[in-house]
This record gives sequence, structure tokens and C-alpha cells, in this order.
Amino acid sequence: MDSDDLVTNVERVRRLDAAGARAVVRAFARPVVVDSGDIPFDAGDSLTAATHGTVSLERTAGHDGDAAQLGHYKTTLRLAALDRLPLSVARELGRHRGHLYLDALPRITDAVAAELAAHTCGGLSLNGLRSLSNGAATALGTHGGELSLNGLRRLSTAAALGLARHANELYLDGLRRLSPAAAAALSRHAGDLSLDGLAAVSARTATHLARHRGKLHLHSLTELGDTVAAVFGGRSGYLCLKRVRRLSPRQARRLARHTGPLHLYSVEVTDDVAVCLGRHSGSLMIRVADEIPIHRLAALVRHDGPLALQGLATLDERRAVVLAAQKGRGGFAGLSGLFLDHVTRLTPAVAAILAGHRGGCLSLNGLKVLSEDVARALVRHPLVSLDRLTSVTDRVATILAGHAGATLSLRGLERASAAAVASLRDNPGIELPPRFAAPPARRGA
Repeated sequence: MDSDDLVTNVERVRRLDAAGARAVVRAFARPVVVDSGDIPFDAGDSLTAATHGTVSLERTAGHDGDAAQLGHYKTTLRLAALDRLPLSVARELGRHRGHLYLDALPRITDAVAAELAAHTCGGLSLNGLRSLSNGAATALGTHGGELSLNGLRRLSTAAALGLARHANELYLDGLRRLSPAAAAALSRHAGDLSLDGLAAVSARTATHLARHRGKLHLHSLTELGDTVAAVFGGRSGYLCLKRVRRLSPRQARRLARHTGPLHLYSVEVTDDVAVCLGRHSGSLMIRVADEIPIHRLAALVRHDGPLALQGLATLDERRAVVLAAQKGRGGFAGLSGLFLDHVTRLTPAVAAILAGHRGGCLSLNGLKVLSEDVARALVRHPLVSLDRLTSVTDRVATILAGHAGATLSLRGLERASAAAVASLRDNPGIELPPRFAAPPARRGA
């Protein structure tokens, strides 16, 4: 197979030698010349489309206008069929800049793990591994990017200690059980920890996990029990319990003592749950229905911190009045906020009510179109986000350009006339995508 065929068929390659690995890494290094630090993925752009995801630059300092070649795209290299990894090949692949997928490998030696640990500038995915030696775990714990080991079914305490050295995202979603000793080891991990395969945890395991310092994802837990709810209620930090469906009044009271971001996507919002979570301190993400009773919505809005109401797609005026009453906490409105990103349309009357909200930012990122009347209302809010708005008419742009608050975010804007972009760009409080940034001034002008 020649070099071109190798690159074209890279996802089907089962065997590589060092020369072939070197050719693949070289082919997936894409130099670029730009003025901004980050380039969003765009399927219509022949360069970024080839990266299959978000791309960013190695460095942005020291460049001189359009003459500087700033670095390389962080590209995805997916060797989905490679099931054997000699040491020399691991060394070459470790030089790839970007996410490296090696999910067909059933096992790796300690020496190969050490070479892969030297990989930089991206994540490392080894989801085919069913077991991991203590030495390999200790080596991979030094990897500098996201680390995914979702094929592991068991984790020894020694291996957990090795992985706990890791400082970035660590995915162990294949674990079905986690001993208290292994949980105690993982509690030393400083990055985000995903344990989405755990359908149950003991009180002792939960006690150790609650001390984990990074984001903690436990998406398979459907119930907590009184003791575990109390343990997690003592946690300070991000906690995602995506599939917990029901909380008793006692469990809700205990869990509400948690401080920091708390995500409850599936819980049934009863009267007791709403009252208890309204006493929670930190950001709260919860799913509610359009028909949520007014008194439950009012209880949730008392929550101390940013409030994200998932699933709420339409709003009437009565519910808008309740939401607009959210208060900024601790004297700093910016520490609170109302996130209504599933709302897809607003009447001018509801928009006018929400514009009176002063409890921090107002996020309406579900709106894809904006009428002139709704724009006139929302422009009166000091901190509003409309990031899914993809196009604006000239008249709507003129209205939005009159925003006098701190920030109006339009980062998802894709289509607008030159006149519309110019009017929006004249307002320094309006955030636009990089493609609409002001052109650099000519030298000598």
C-alpha cells in the first residue's frame, strides 16, 4: 500500500510498521495561516472539514499579520482497525498532534503505554482494552490530554492509583463495579471523571467519590437511597446525576445541601423536590415540562445561582413573570442567570417580560429566528445570549445594534448582509463569530 492509499484507508488499516505510521502522522499534520486563536469546525470548509471536529492552534503569539504560519490543526487520527501496536509504531503515533483513536487494541504492554503517554496536543482513546496492568495505568496517568478507557470492566486499586495521576478528562464508562479502595484512589484524580457505567454505588464508594475534585459524571445511577443522597449532599463541586428519576422528600433535602453545579436531567419535579432544590446553592440544571405548575416553577427560581430549565419549549406570560423574578445572588447578578435554551419561540409580550429579568444573564440559545418586535423587547436585557440565531435581517440587525447593556452574544450568526454586520460590529458589547470580525487595518493607512 503506497502512502496515498494508506492515508485514504487509514480507518481500515490493521497493521502498521514505523515507516507507515510516520507517513500517516505526517499526512494528518495540516499547517494553517490565520489571525485568530481558534477555528470552529465547518463542514463547508475544505480545511476544517478534514479534521472531523473542533480545531485549534498550537500557539497564537508572535505572529505578524497574514505572513505567520501559526501551527498545525489538531486533527483526529482514527485507526479503528489497528489491533497490534509494536513499540516503534507507538513511538511514531505518539507524535501525532490531535486526538488519537486506537480502539481496536485488545491489550498494550507497559512499554507501549509509556510511548503513548508521551502523545501530546490531543486526547487518547483506548476503548478496546479490557484490562490494564498497574504499570500501564501508571504510565497512562501521565498523559497530557483526555484519556478514554471505556472498555475496562475492572480496575484494581493499584491501577486506579496510577490513573489518578492523570490531570485531564478520564473516561472509565465500562466499569460496572468500583470498590471503595479504588474509589479512594480515584478521588485523588484532579480532572473530570466519567463513571457512566456504574448503576449503583455503595455508601463507602460514594463517600470517596464525593471528595473527587473535578467534574463527576455518574449517568447510570437511577436512584440514590438516603445515605448516598446525604453523602453527595456533602459534595462541593460539579455533579451530574443524569438518570436519577425519583427523589423522596428526605433524599431531596439531603441532596440539596450539595454546593456547586448539579445536573438532574430526569428527576420528577414534585412539590417537595422543587422546594428543596430551590434551596440548593450553585448552578442547577433540571428538566421540566411546559405545563409545570406555577408554584413549582416559583420554588425552583428561588435557587441560589444559575438555573437551566431543560425541556421548557414554550412560555406563557404567567410563567415568564415568575422566571423574570429571579434574583442575582450575593449582590453579584453575574453569578446567577437564567438558561432557557430549549425555548424555540417567543411572543413579543413574553419577550418583554423576560427583558425585565435582572438576575444575571438570560440565555435563549434555542431561538433560531427573531422578529423585529421580539428583538425590540430582548435588546433591553443587559446580558442576553442568542447563539443559535443563524441569520438576521437588516432591520433586526439595526435593532440589536442598539443594545446598551454589557453583552449581547450572537456567536452562531452565519448569514447577514454587509450592512447588517457593520452595524452589529459597531457595538463593542455584541459578540460575533470570528468570520464577522473587523478586517485588520492596512499597514501605513
